[in-house]
Amino acid sequence: RRGRLATMGFEIQEPLQPFMGRKERRRSSAGKLFLGDHCDLRNDPEVQRLMAKHGEPPLVLFSCEVLKINRRGEAVPRTLLVCANSIFLLDADARRGARRKIPLRSLASLRMSEMSDNFLAMVCPAEYDLLLVCGRKTELVVVLREAHRCAMVELGMGGGEARDGRSVDAGFAPGADVGLRVELSNRFTYKAGANVAKAVTFTRAGDGEVDTEVADVVGAGPG
Repeated sequence: RRGRLATMGFEIQEPLQPFMGRKERRRSSAGKLFLGDHCDLRNDPEVQRLMAKHGEPPLVLFSCEVLKINRRGEAVPRTLLVCANSIFLLDADARRGARRKIPLRSLASLRMSEMSDNFLAMVCPAEYDLLLVCGRKTELVVVLREAHRCAMVELGMGGGEARDGRSVDAGFAPGADVGLRVELSNRFTYKAGANVAKAVTFTRAGDGEVDTEVADVVGAGPG
């Protein structure tokens, strides 16, 4: 079975059993509706001006309040905005300025654990990566994969199967649309800044909850 999500005319296919069943779902996420623009940014004049300034069409694919984990391991509130061509991190309060802009085509992969947590790393080889805590992570991953595919198609770079017809995305079922990879591991690394690599480790606590540790990687690059 597959679910269908329409976000302001932007059709997204969402597997009801995400990531081949390897990724646990939080009990609180099972009944969540996929609404896309959770912060109602399409009706925010400041955000619409910012999007126009960056050449984005007036289409908000996804918005949500998130926590950005900075290079010092601190959780900083931000508003995440996904548009047709780029991802923006906005100030959580004012939303007037973009703290960071990431072109969708520059994303190489998404990294997360196999457990029921809210951590998600966006891997950007041309610059530093982005580690977020997002309570709507499943929806965000679905939106990012479809938006990335569309951005790559616009560039004439496809975003489907490999040339020999095989799926090259091990995180999804054979024949699934590839493009933006989803990498599942209970320990992954990411580039938190210039010459700064960090490891995120997930362990199951005795009460069944998930403990998450973010620590520096000494003498090793992200991978």
